[in-house]
Amino acid sequence: MEKHEHIHLYLDNDNAGKKWLEFAQNRSRKYVDESKLYQGYKDLNEWHTSFGKVQKSLALRQSRGRYL
Repeated sequence: MEKHEHIHLYLDNDNAGKKWLEFAQNRSRKYVDESKLYQGYKDLNEWHTSFGKVQKSLALRQSRGRYL
């Protein structure tokens, strides 16, 4: 990975993820924290699976509103 200009990290939003982020960023400025994308969620997977549910719920509410 070191040959790349930027290395994007999608680590868990817990103590272990923060420790690894700190370790990586102390090693090189190439490492970029991307966990802000899924802030408020445990990890990228939890955000991703709930994102679809939120979008589906919004679409369902909007479609029900059209027919009331």
